[in-house]
Amino acid sequence: MAERFMTMAEVRRRVALSKTEIYRKIKAGAFPRPVPLGTQKVAFVESEVAAWMEARLRAREDREGVDRRAEQGRRAVAARDNRPAA
Repeated sequence: MAERFMTMAEVRRRVALSKTEIYRKIKAGAFPRPVPLGTQKVAFVESEVAAWMEARLRAREDREGVDRRAEQGRRAVAARDNRPAA
């Protein structure tokens, strides 16, 4: 099967993340790196993006990050409740 390149706009629609968040994940090694097509154009390999999505689904099934997200929620509520009245 031939590989297909995806534009950033296609990737954003497919994974429901902002451009900034995608680049943060790339920098952290947590998202497929783009392929340079020219001096100001990059594209993503569709199969790599699909594999990333499948990995996220598996992580959900394994409840990966559930404790971290719960702790973030608790901290956010605590911060909200402890802030001075406006």
